[in-house]
Amino acid sequence: MTNKPWFQVLKALGLMAMLTIFWLIIFAALEPDPNEMDYEPFSGASVVLAIVTYCVISFIMQYTKVINFKEEINSSFYAISIKEDHVKQLLTQLQDVTDKMMDHELKMSVKQTFSELVEEEKNSDHATSDGTDNQHYQTKKKLSNQSTSLGHHENISQVSEKVTKLVERIERDTKGTANHSLEALMAEIKEATAMVTNQRLYHNETVSRYNRSIYALPLAFFRKIFGFTEQPYM
Repeated sequence: MTNKPWFQVLKALGLMAMLTIFWLIIFAALEPDPNEMDYEPFSGASVVLAIVTYCVISFIMQYTKVINFKEEINSSFYAISIKEDHVKQLLTQLQDVTDKMMDHELKMSVKQTFSELVEEEKNSDHATSDGTDNQHYQTKKKLSNQSTSLGHHENISQVSEKVTKLVERIERDTKGTANHSLEALMAEIKEATAMVTNQRLYHNETVSRYNRSIYALPLAFFRKIFGFTEQPYM
C-alpha cells in the first residue's frame, strides 16, 4: 500500500500540513506582541515555507537514496566480476580432474567450454580497449569502465549456461563412478554459477530502482547537474 500513488500524495499533504503548523509555531514564538493574532510576515507565509521545506527535505532524501543505489550498483558490478573469476578457476580445476578420469569426448567438452570462456574474455577486453580509445575524453571514468565491460558479463552469462549443462552432463555420464573430489567440485561449480545469476538479478533490480529514483521530483530537475544518468542492465 505504501507504494500506491494516492498514499504518497496523502503522505505529502500530511507532512506539509505538519510543516505549516511548525512554521506557525515558529512565527508565533518570534512575535514580540503576545496580543497580535497575525503571526505571519505575509499572508500564507507558513504554507509557502512548508512547501519549500518539504521540497528541500524530499530533495535531500532522494539524493541520499540515489547515491546509495549508485554505490550498490558499483559494488554489485564488481562482485559479479569476482564471482565469475571464481567460476573460471573452478573450471580450470575441473579440466585437470577430468583429464585423468574421463573419456575423450567428455574431456573435449570441458576444454571447449573453458576455451570459450577465455576467448570471450579476450574479445571483450579488446572491445573495451577500443571503446576506451574512442571515448577518451568522456567523464565519469568509473561508470564508463562499467559500461564497456558489460559485453564481457553478457558473454560470460551465455557461457555460464554451457557450464551448467556441462556439469549436468558430467554428473549423468559419471553417475556411480565419480569420486568424492569430483562430486564436490561439480557441486561447487553449480553453487558458484547460481551465485553469479543471483548477483546479476540483484544488480538489475538495483539498477531499476536507481533509474526510477533519478526521475522522481524534485530531484529530476537537477539530475543532469549532479550527473545522474540511467544505468544499463546486465
